[in-house]
Amino acid sequence: MGKASRRKKVIPSAQRPAPRAPIPFVERPYEGLAVEKELVAMREIIPCATMTARTTSEYGSVEFDIVTLLPEGFPAMIRADGRILIGLQTRNNSGDLSHDAGAALVAALAAREQGAEGTVAADIREPAPRLQELVDNSGFGPMELTADYGYWFDPSAQLDADTQRALERNREEVIPTEAVPGVEGMYWCAMNRHFVRILTDIDESRLFTALARLQLAGRTRLGEGSRFVGAFRACGIAIPVFELGDGVTAADIAADAKVFAQALTETVENTDPLTHDERRVRQGLISRQVTIR
Repeated sequence: MGKASRRKKVIPSAQRPAPRAPIPFVERPYEGLAVEKELVAMREIIPCATMTARTTSEYGSVEFDIVTLLPEGFPAMIRADGRILIGLQTRNNSGDLSHDAGAALVAALAAREQGAEGTVAADIREPAPRLQELVDNSGFGPMELTADYGYWFDPSAQLDADTQRALERNREEVIPTEAVPGVEGMYWCAMNRHFVRILTDIDESRLFTALARLQLAGRTRLGEGSRFVGAFRACGIAIPVFELGDGVTAADIAADAKVFAQALTETVENTDPLTHDERRVRQGLISRQVTIR
């Protein structure tokens, strides 16, 4: 083979496809939605959960489910009964998670119109409406935590023995997670230790100011043996974390959790200047915060 035949062909610039513009990054992708905290929780800290939602009249007023995870991390799925499921914990993401969920919803609506069933792919590199444009903000149902991924299947169908066994095995691998009774946005989980993570839409600066005041006053506790270990940021929201004593359940800390939640609410309203010690504690909390997205 001669040198000429081995040369790479050069495509004239006029014939090259235009470069694809990246989807702009959005720090708080679910901001403006009535269930922002729940969506962040489902995306980042809860393994199995569902939430009903409804598209706007412009998009057909279609009821569908937002869920944590779908098979193989697909962004959308059309169940055997025709129900559309939109997954938040996906394999691929752009800089805007709301755009990604919107792209998945548009793709699923189109696929169902054509009679498709099963998982649905969506090209998140292409522009698409965001959830804020697609969903009726008054049409969300309550978030429901589940023990496994049984929501993948038509609830009216009888599962075969192999599927039942697979779900049981799957249930054993899911990190046990529960809502703390009576306190909005608090979620208990059992990993190597037991933890509580708190989702709130309090302004981050005010949140850390309040946490610093409470920490210095010895009021960041969720019962005997608990300790406040700091916070991480996900989807633009700061999420405080508590480590609990051995064997402590969500029900065990319910009363103390209510006390802490009330103290946090009251302390956030304190506009007095921070003392030197409070500023020191606050800076320590901020410096240890980790952003996972």
